[in-house]
Amino acid sequence: MPIGKFVVIGTMHVRCATAQRLSDWALLTAADQPLAVSATPGGWFLPTHEVECGADVPPELHAILAFGRKHGCGYVLLDCDGPECAALPVFPW
Repeated sequence: MPIGKFVVIGTMHVRCATAQRLSDWALLTAADQPLAVSATPGGWFLPTHEVECGADVPPELHAILAFGRKHGCGYVLLDCDGPECAALPVFPW
């Protein structure tokens, strides 16, 4: 049985427009999502696999996913109560 790991990162690391985009993508079927995303009560759960640069994915998401991969995580949980990460930019809400 495979067991994975994920990192929890605060939503302050995405722009408001990106947050709305993630919420919109979570409503789409998996085949229509440019990036697989599942909504959670406080944010979004994302796989860290690389996505195409032209896939309409905002730059801060590329950085967040790369951070997760760098730390051996298969997923990132962006959560409103998650911690701030010094390695990632912070955006005002």
